[in-house]
Amino acid sequence: MAVAPPAPLSLASRAPWWLVGSFIVATLLALTWSAINTLGLINTQYGNYPLENITLNAGTSLAAVAMLGLQVTALVGLYMRRHWGRAVATIASGFWVFTIIGIPFAILTWWVMHRRWDPGVDSTFDKDHPSAPTYVVGLCTVGTALVLVWLWFLYFHLVNLLLQISPSQPASGWYWIVSLAFFLSIPLWVVQGLAVVGLVQKHDWGAVLAMITCVLWVVSLVGLPFGVAGLIVLWRWQHPALRAAVASGAPA
Repeated sequence: MAVAPPAPLSLASRAPWWLVGSFIVATLLALTWSAINTLGLINTQYGNYPLENITLNAGTSLAAVAMLGLQVTALVGLYMRRHWGRAVATIASGFWVFTIIGIPFAILTWWVMHRRWDPGVDSTFDKDHPSAPTYVVGLCTVGTALVLVWLWFLYFHLVNLLLQISPSQPASGWYWIVSLAFFLSIPLWVVQGLAVVGLVQKHDWGAVLAMITCVLWVVSLVGLPFGVAGLIVLWRWQHPALRAAVASGAPA
């Protein structure tokens, strides 16, 4: 008995040129920031405490890669008129607020996408894809929970170490430095945390963020086998949001 092909997904409405252009600029800025962090990770002289220094630089560098992945994915989603593009672009543009100068652009982007943009469909979770694979949900959950380890490393281990090295320096200065490091690492935890929320609540953008999460595990090198396994599971899952499905026309 022949199996009918999946029904085509309706395309989202075409995004305005300035909206796509905004995400092109955001992607280029994120690429620059990621390159700077990666070069810093590679070229830094780590001295007497290589483990602590590498961990600190690696954490912020991985967060920069997470930001880059989020901006690129949002750009692709909008340009390719994918239905999950609005949610991912909303999350990606939310980080523009932290630059201060990006606040008006973020507000305008949200207004256009949620008032004048038709995503086509809301979700493609159905009887063929009733829920996300347990392994992927677990991987994203573990990645999110690692924020507790990161907080312990920054505010307890690293601050205590710095106070031992330079006891004459006030603790407030060291806490300010590690707080800055935590601020720069926020994209890493947001991407993974929202991936868990999206997968559990059966939103297509959760599957897209889960793919970014698996890539982050691969890039981290330490989690390479877990990330590769996650990508294989996602590929076998064959969720419509993660494949180039044939789409039917939609009004622009």
